[in-house]
This record gives sequence, C-alpha cells and structure tokens, in this order.
Amino acid sequence: MAPAVIIVGAGGNLGPSMVRALLAHKGDFRRVAILAAPEKKGKFADFEAQGVELVLGDYKDSKPYNGFDVVISLAGNDIMKFQPQMIDAAVAAGVRHFYPSEFGVDISQTPFLSERYFRDKHVTRDHLRAKAKEVPELCFTYVIIGVFGETFALSPAFGVDREKKEFTFYGDPESERSFSSMVDSARYTVESILIPLPPGKQERSLRVPNGNWKVKDAIKILGEVQGLEYTCNIKPLNEARELQEKSRQSGDTGEELAFSLKALFGTPYATVPEPWDNSKFSFTPMTLQEMFMSFFEK
Repeated sequence: MAPAVIIVGAGGNLGPSMVRALLAHKGDFRRVAILAAPEKKGKFADFEAQGVELVLGDYKDSKPYNGFDVVISLAGNDIMKFQPQMIDAAVAAGVRHFYPSEFGVDISQTPFLSERYFRDKHVTRDHLRAKAKEVPELCFTYVIIGVFGETFALSPAFGVDREKKEFTFYGDPESERSFSSMVDSARYTVESILIPLPPGKQERSLRVPNGNWKVKDAIKILGEVQGLEYTCNIKPLNEARELQEKSRQSGDTGEELAFSLKALFGTPYATVPEPWDNSKFSFTPMTLQEMFMSFFEK
C-alpha cells in the first residue's frame, strides 16, 4: 500500500520545497498532508487548493497523526526540543517512519557530539533509538546536506551582509564546504521515502549534498550572480568560539547559538563526509551557481 505522509513545520524555509516535492510524486502516496495549528490554516491555502490535505491540531498530540505512515519534521530551532514528544505522539498513532529535522551537517562526527548548537538534535536521535527498541517496526532517516545555499546567501548566519557587501568568515577560506539547495534536498527526502530500508535496519543516514565548493569560491560565485563584489573579512576560528562563550556567560542564548553556528561553519566538519548517496536518486542536483540563480532571478 502506498504510504501516507504528513509534514510538521511546513511553514518554515524548507516547507514549500518539501510540499512541492511531495506534490510532484503525489501519485506515489496515499495521502499528502500538512499538520498545522488552527490559527495558521490560511497560510497553506494555496497548497490545499493543489490537493494537499490540511490537518489541524497540535504536533504533540497523537490524534493528528492517525492514518499516516511517515512524518517529516521540519522543526526549527524554536521547537526542536519538542521532537521527542512529537515522536511519541506519532508512534502512538501508528507512524512507522520518522524523518527528524536534520538537513544540515553530519552531527555524528566526534567533534559535534557535544556541540551546543546540536544538543536538541542529539536528544532527538537518542530518543528515536530508544523508541525503536520498543517498537521494532519503527524506522527513521537522517537527511545530511551540509549548508543550504539559500541560507548562506540570504541570511547573516553564515557571514554574508548583502547591504554592506561584506562577507565575514571565521576560518580558512581555502577550505571546502558542502552546499545544497532546498529544492534538491526536498526531492532527495521525498524520493527516499520510496526506498525501503534493508530488512532489520531501523536507522538510516542519507548523505546528499549538491557538492563541495571552497568558501572563497562560494562567495565569489554569489557576487557574480548578484552582480556585485564582496569584501571578505577573514578572522581566526577561535575568535568565534570566544564570542560564543562570552554570549553564554552573559545569558544571551541567541547570540551564543549564532556564534556557535559561525564557528561550526569554519570547521572542516561542516563538509559532509563521503561516500555520498546521490547516485541512488533519479536526478542531478544543481551547481552552486544554478542554486544562487534559481532564487535571485525569480
């Protein structure tokens, strides 16, 4: 029987791409749905008009998950810590495949096991493994993509200041990083639902970045696509760590996480380890230039 899929957190940055990827494969699924709070119903009217089912309710309650086989969590930092409750509710309703909100670097690497920024993701992974011991039919998939090109280009989180035409980077700009587009990451996720895990296996990691590019080349390509030239401010990696600790001591969690992310982007571990799994899928991902062009030329 074709699986029924529901998305939690579809209102975030990755949500529209994920819904469109599901719609492109709608014939492969029994149901395609978005779980939303009642007050956010209007936000998804366009997708509802295209045949996406809208389920209203609380993601921590089991009722909205009734009749679904697969949950894709796109939880942002603000609700990441509630994923264990989401998992319990979904599994109680019969869900047997869970995609936690990963969509970043490979946090299983030793330096990231105690990284503050990934604390809630590690708690979620531990909870999934414990739940899988209780429910042998439960499986879960991590989608590892590196850094979203859209976030790199449009958010100051990774050092790009479009107004000042400046790029601030903590680390070695000659080093490579893994970049991905939200569109391709969503396509990988949706196609992977149709690829069953091997018998007896409950945990799967899919490493599917679009590719690796040197940091200095990434900012050059971004500038070329935008028709401008960025001034690069290169700083030592330990400076970001010092600012992270200073923010922690002052109790500014937002700044602490911001500098934690900048420090993470400066390490070589922000590159997705090979081997990758791209060849298991039906399409060729965009290059970094195509990625930038796709959202600056809209």
